[in-house]
Amino acid sequence: MPIGINGSGTITGVSVGGLPDGIVDTDMIAAAAVTAPKRGPSAILQIVQNVTTTRLSTTSTTYVASPHTVTITPVAANSKILLSFSGCVNSNGNNHRAFVDIYRSVNGATATGIAPVGSGQTVGANNNEGFVGAVRADSSRVQCPTNIVYLDSPSYSLGNSIVYTLYGRSNNSGQTIEIPATVEEDPWINMATEIAA
Repeated sequence: MPIGINGSGTITGVSVGGLPDGIVDTDMIAAAAVTAPKRGPSAILQIVQNVTTTRLSTTSTTYVASPHTVTITPVAANSKILLSFSGCVNSNGNNHRAFVDIYRSVNGATATGIAPVGSGQTVGANNNEGFVGAVRADSSRVQCPTNIVYLDSPSYSLGNSIVYTLYGRSNNSGQTIEIPATVEEDPWINMATEIAA
């Protein structure tokens, strides 16, 4: 087909790949015209943040859910999710120990822990060392600033929402731990970033 220019300035007859390399630059691409799958591997596709202040106070020696969550619905297949959970963990007493894990639930399924613990423990076990080991102080309480950053590789279908929740536990059923230390004051910043495959 011959190339033609009609009266309105529209060019016809150009086949796919028919333009020389470099002829289309960023100024020629309409705003938001490049869809997520076209951005290439490792591109940031979306960022979700949820700020929470409600405290988890527990004596449980197995992991229990905190109010600190973030939900993301991937826009592309096979994405990785970069997680960041930041806040304060309070051991709340002499020789108390607190542990934290992040649990993942895909499309409403049962949540499971994702901390990549060592070979002496089991990923997803409800009493493992979690992401940071024991938050502890032998001679006093400790309020420990905590930042968990982890690149997750979830299995999901497009349209599934993924809920990430911070879980916590104590080392002793007679000892209360708190996440965060202060009721409705200290924030937990919970973020999920979708990274293209």
